[in-house]
Amino acid sequence: MSFAIRPLLGILATVLLAGPAFANNNASVTSSLVVQQPKKEGRLWSGYINVGRSASLYDFKDGSRKDGMDYALRFNLKASENYTVRIQGGYSQDLKYPESDDFSDTSVSVIRSPFEMGSTLLLGYRVGAVVPTSKDSHVRQNLTTSLSTSLSVIVNPDRLITGFDVSGSISAARNIHQYETALDGRVNTQYSSNQSLSLSYSWESGVSLSTDFLHRNTWSYQNVMRDSFEMSQELGYQFNPTWAFAVGHTNSGSTLKPNGSDSNVQFIDENNSLVYASMTVIF
Repeated sequence: MSFAIRPLLGILATVLLAGPAFANNNASVTSSLVVQQPKKEGRLWSGYINVGRSASLYDFKDGSRKDGMDYALRFNLKASENYTVRIQGGYSQDLKYPESDDFSDTSVSVIRSPFEMGSTLLLGYRVGAVVPTSKDSHVRQNLTTSLSTSLSVIVNPDRLITGFDVSGSISAARNIHQYETALDGRVNTQYSSNQSLSLSYSWESGVSLSTDFLHRNTWSYQNVMRDSFEMSQELGYQFNPTWAFAVGHTNSGSTLKPNGSDSNVQFIDENNSLVYASMTVIF
């Protein structure tokens, strides 16, 4: 069975807009397994370049409004019929405070194409490592690398209405640092796990709607557990096989409020919500 999911730009934007410090959250570059077939038969490589502009949804006129550009590159090399080697990295530009500009960490992973598990589900998995190319990782946190693995579950599109995609994933990562504490005295994250759910619908005209939710658990070297969430909603349009445009909203933060019991998960957060627009060149 030949199977491919178009790149879900909203998932990518959620990760990029969270900021350049990805070292403690490397288990998931995207919240689902995205399989991109080479555009030309016989070609072994594929990928895309994504450029996005993001800003805070609310402007309180007090200088706290965020405004930035994000650039991401993904390169896929088809190693065999079922396995792909992927390299992905990015750069975040703070348009208000240039001193905060930084590269993201670079991920290198091997991905198994989805295979049928019964008639309803498709399974895929990934193993990967991180090269700490961000200043936050290799300078502040003294990160050596991060090792991760993930399992993705995709509902067979043949069992759904045409254009509808449903997928989820669970991942685990182990960060390896030179020291248990960062330069600023904070305890580094040793383990993390992500659980995600993605829904999207695409029309033949090229228009698509998607929503993504990701829950993250982290454990420090002192075994302190924290959890957080990321969500996004996106309207996209794919002009042709090469160009795609998207606008959307993303929100992230701690899962619980400071009292430690009430949920902090909300659709819009006036302090954390971002809106974005992005253009992707697919090759």
